[in-house]
Amino acid sequence: MDCTAGEIPELKDELMNENKKRKITAMKKIIANMTLGNDMSMLFPEVLSHMQTNVLELKKMVYLYVITYAKLKPELALMSVNSFIRV
Repeated sequence: MDCTAGEIPELKDELMNENKKRKITAMKKIIANMTLGNDMSMLFPEVLSHMQTNVLELKKMVYLYVITYAKLKPELALMSVNSFIRV
């Protein structure tokens, strides 16, 4: 069960947008897709780039994403170690 091919680039664009509301909406879509069993690990670098955010709602969703994929894909979790140290 995967997202449609068009959704991933759209979510990447929304995550990289300057508008905080669009970023939060994108993360909500990503979390919803994860809940449905869709593999969203290809968005790992884009999601991880928001680890430093001051927006609490967004930060919580980023942490949920990282924790979920750390269990499923430990090699991706290694990428996040430096981000946790900088926080």
